Amino acid sequence: MCGFATSWVSVPFASGPANAVPDSTGSEHIDHSMDKAPLVTIIVPCYNGARFLEEALRSALAQSYRTVEVIVIDDGSTDSSPEIAQRLPVRYIRQENLGLSVARNAGIRESKGSYVAFLDADDRLLPEAIESGLHALETHPDCAIAVGDHVFIAADGSHLGNSDKAGEVRRHYEALLKSNFIEMISSVLFRRSVFDEVGGFDTALRVAEDYDLYLRIARVRPICCHAAIIAEYRMHEKNTSLNSELMLNTTLQVLNRQAKYVRYDAHRLLAFCDGIRSWRKQYGRQLASEMARSYSAIRPDHLRRKLQILAYRYPQGLFLLLLRILPPFAQRNAASASRGESQGGAGTCCGIGGRAAHWSRPGSTSTRKEAAPAK
Repeated sequence: MCGFATSWVSVPFASGPANAVPDSTGSEHIDHSMDKAPLVTIIVPCYNGARFLEEALRSALAQSYRTVEVIVIDDGSTDSSPEIAQRLPVRYIRQENLGLSVARNAGIRESKGSYVAFLDADDRLLPEAIESGLHALETHPDCAIAVGDHVFIAADGSHLGNSDKAGEVRRHYEALLKSNFIEMISSVLFRRSVFDEVGGFDTALRVAEDYDLYLRIARVRPICCHAAIIAEYRMHEKNTSLNSELMLNTTLQVLNRQAKYVRYDAHRLLAFCDGIRSWRKQYGRQLASEMARSYSAIRPDHLRRKLQILAYRYPQGLFLLLLRILPPFAQRNAASASRGESQGGAGTCCGIGGRAAHWSRPGSTSTRKEAAPAK
């Protein structure tokens, strides 16, 4: 079972507002027939997302809360994304390829709803996603956003696992300083007005732009959270969170922007320091593992850059990297020494000849076979 820690703000469905009525299963649904139902805008940015786009859009169109508009912002796709979007009842807007943050901001500008949700083109919303978030925000009118739960799915849509979200009742800003506990933007429903207050997504950021936005919101406005599972995060080979170098640099850049707001508050300062350590460890270890798996295929200039980043951001990662790459080197050198001795070759005592041969040919087929250059 996937749920939040009990310290999260509870949004009890059993004691909803006066216009909450039970459905045939006994669950309560918000009945807006007695007043004008607020429009919710679901923004779907897309760049060459044809593989999963139709699934994403159909999940947005299948909401139990019906007063929604779905806007697709096509960020210059060159695949069949335009055709897929335009055969479904959504608003389709195309722009030149300017990036995810620009696309999301364009969606905000085009939105007509009082509430806004974002759905990445490879993810899916569950049918009661909007209704659950709307109920939470109606229950907590002071809150700027409502955060639900999510699960992880594979490329084929099969279930991979539950999230492990945890938070605090009154200190959501401090919780975000420690880590991005929200994790998935599709698990959030925003009040449209909050973007007028704090601004949109930072277009200078290639990743972690959602984390930057959450921090800006939580610093000035309350957040409420509910335990409903409302979205599915699809794991596949093109997830940007797999780019360890980019994630390490950018998450620390985003968090360091908060330094001036935490220095005079002990709770916030401690949370901030925890966050710096946590991000360095998470993506520093990931970068070290990535380098160990493909060190022989990494271009020399890229290798120098990655080593410098690791040394600056997470020096412990250099030690982890050595532990990962030295055993294969030792085994390879031992094998070379054994072959040299069996052939009676001179200069191979203790494997010296083998080591010299290996290091003199860093680009040989034995070390770069079938490998693509690292990016």
